[in-house]
Amino acid sequence: METDRLLRTDDRAELSSFLRACRDRITPEQLGLPPTRRRRTKGLRREEVATLAGVGLTWYTWFEQGRDIQVSEDFLRRISRGLQLNRAEQEHLFALVQRKPIPTATPEADVPKSLTAIIHRFPCAAYILDSCWDVVVFNDAALRFFPDLKSPNPNLLRIVFLSVAYRQMVRNWSVVARLVFLRARHDFLTGGRRPVLGAILDEIMEKVPQAESWWHDPEILRIGDITVEFNDPKTGWTTYNLSILSYEDHPNFRAVMYTPC
Repeated sequence: METDRLLRTDDRAELSSFLRACRDRITPEQLGLPPTRRRRTKGLRREEVATLAGVGLTWYTWFEQGRDIQVSEDFLRRISRGLQLNRAEQEHLFALVQRKPIPTATPEADVPKSLTAIIHRFPCAAYILDSCWDVVVFNDAALRFFPDLKSPNPNLLRIVFLSVAYRQMVRNWSVVARLVFLRARHDFLTGGRRPVLGAILDEIMEKVPQAESWWHDPEILRIGDITVEFNDPKTGWTTYNLSILSYEDHPNFRAVMYTPC
């Protein structure tokens, strides 16, 4: 059976905090467990998680404490089921236990011409991100929201967090920025911890005080659709749905397309 060890002390601490947060958010009543009078916390006890997951209490306790133990993929899947983790949270759990994702067979290459054509023909703002959130293709409509795209080698994370123009363009910047940061954190932890993306996140946490606390945020989010309100130069404040599309033959590229609500 394939096993891994918890190698980094920082990850062990993050793992403990993450598991406790997941355990605390579930009440026994939600799972149909009988209520008990003597309960110090509203969440699940460790023994209840172990029972629901079908693992030993001692092993789960050591795991939650971040001890240097060997764990299998089956153990992690059982814990995921016991704690009712969603897909993003499962990926986060596996990343904290140092399980690297299966590498894609297709290396990052030039964006396919067909995908580039779709972006340029799309009537609203649209662009393509690579695995480090660099904007590799964008249409003219995207410049209405992101004038910084004209700069050399634009990166969406740097624009969202470091561009004054973007902050003035979006409603509730801190709310939007937190959601973007959590998604980028998830990409970093579950995508092989790319040094370039890690350096960008470090830069953001150094320059944006709120971001450092977001790194330890217990909410786990993966890349996905989002709704954002922009001050469109043509229509004023307008709400847009951002659809995130993956390209099957080139999974390292994501197309982001804006449609007004």
